[in-house]
Amino acid sequence: MGRHRSGQPAAYLSEGRSGRSHARRDSRTALWLGLAVVGVIAVASTAVTLVARQSADPPAPVPAARCERVLRVVTATSFAPVLAKVGDTLAAGPDCVALDTVVVDGREAAARVAEREADLWIPDDASWAGVARRGLLPDEDEGVGGAGTVLATSPIYLVTDPATAGRIKAAGGSWLGLVSLVGTRSSGVRLAVRDPNGSGDGMVGAGSLGEAVWLERGMDASSAALSAALPSTRTVRGTRPALPERPGEVGLVPEYALVPALPELADATVLAGADHTALLRYTWLPTTAALGIPERAAALRTLLAALKGPVAAKAMTAAHLRRPGGGAPPDAPPGRLPPLTAKPLEPLGGHHVDHVFAAWYVQDRRSSILLAVDVSGSMLDPAPGTSTPLITFVRQGCLAVGRLLPDQSSLGLWAFGSQLDPPRDYKVLLPTAPLTEGQRAGLTGAVGQLVGQRTGTGLYDTILAAYKSATAHYREDVGNQVVIFTDGRNEDDPGSITLAQLTAGLKATADEDRPVEITVVAYGSRPEAALLEKALEPVHGYISKVQTPEEVAAAFLHAAASGIH
Repeated sequence: MGRHRSGQPAAYLSEGRSGRSHARRDSRTALWLGLAVVGVIAVASTAVTLVARQSADPPAPVPAARCERVLRVVTATSFAPVLAKVGDTLAAGPDCVALDTVVVDGREAAARVAEREADLWIPDDASWAGVARRGLLPDEDEGVGGAGTVLATSPIYLVTDPATAGRIKAAGGSWLGLVSLVGTRSSGVRLAVRDPNGSGDGMVGAGSLGEAVWLERGMDASSAALSAALPSTRTVRGTRPALPERPGEVGLVPEYALVPALPELADATVLAGADHTALLRYTWLPTTAALGIPERAAALRTLLAALKGPVAAKAMTAAHLRRPGGGAPPDAPPGRLPPLTAKPLEPLGGHHVDHVFAAWYVQDRRSSILLAVDVSGSMLDPAPGTSTPLITFVRQGCLAVGRLLPDQSSLGLWAFGSQLDPPRDYKVLLPTAPLTEGQRAGLTGAVGQLVGQRTGTGLYDTILAAYKSATAHYREDVGNQVVIFTDGRNEDDPGSITLAQLTAGLKATADEDRPVEITVVAYGSRPEAALLEKALEPVHGYISKVQTPEEVAAAFLHAAASGIH
């Protein structure tokens, strides 16, 4: 929500449009001047002494002319003081620029930028750009109008009691080590994270946990790690930092909020990840519309230059923010903050941000998913390290997807194998439909029909048929996915299409207005998986290679966590 704070400059609080607000101010000024004249005439004959005394006072100051160049800006709470200070220096002179600024944090800010037709957005992290509607912002890679320029940074630390800090250090002193502790409920280690929906602190903090796992173990494991951490996490609502409140709790706190709180944390230990540095990046994001208007583009250039200047540098230090590239902690007592020795994580990509939201908020998991499960002979083999057939773990994964998806989702289930339902290689066990109570009950019955059979695979025909079905039944309000579970081979299937025909069929079916994600969870390490990955390139398909029961479970968790894009 936007927040107006008393004591801020008028430009910081204003949200009016320049044209209409000028007219209203002019009419109100004329009215009050007229009333003033009438009042002077009325009292002149009866209060001569009073008038004479007033005439001896110094004349009222003449208000300065308004700056005609006004930029509408949306920014984060922690950066607003910097804009206010810089705005004061730009508000006067022949080349003045006035700032009409509102403060909105978190995911809501992108919608507010569009709603008020803002010229500029400065969120508390570059990752927020991924939640903006298409076309609102220029492509950062092109650098148009300075898009993507990082103005300030704030590293995120792990704040906890000395004993818990010792356990984290024993686990490597890393984000990855923290994930392993929090994901094990018996460890007693818990997290405190600001609401990811309403702050960069929470979104980047939680995202950094997932990112550390993603880089080490892959996308599916990252999604599973966030899901495992959530039950041991306290989500802090509102504007307060996520400081730890009890022994065993680890707060993820950005430097700008930690430095002012250090006097209250005399007994706390502050750690920086040994494997990665988590970093908020306050980013310059001009809108496409503003850059298309020469006078607004010129005003934006003026503001950007000022935000790189000495006044802004001083204001950032006062706000406990760092200039890009690091530097000393602003105003931190000596020895209280550890040095940042690890390389910063890259800004979170759109799908990475989706993982955070899907883990925290069940409504963000809304999806239309078609699951297609290989029931050919290889699925009867026991999973490594167990005596349990692989198909058993797959059935558990299908049921887990059903439990994790909210009611507004849709789910369908196919089994496939060569000539399983002649002339088709697949059999519809549960048609894709909204997850009502009846559909959930139907899923349980359908999963019970996933039984391994001594038959060929029929993989290529099934992939193409499933993709065509999902595209034909596309839902605009949710993420649309096809998830195929198989051993990765297309064998013993007379009359099967070739890989080239699969590629051509997918390319012909793909519709950019009805995007469907396709994931093939390939069990084992067969070379055929690499060939299949290339065949899926026209639809940006993803191959998830799994080899253990834990990885099988993680793959299904990832399917449920993909959610809305």
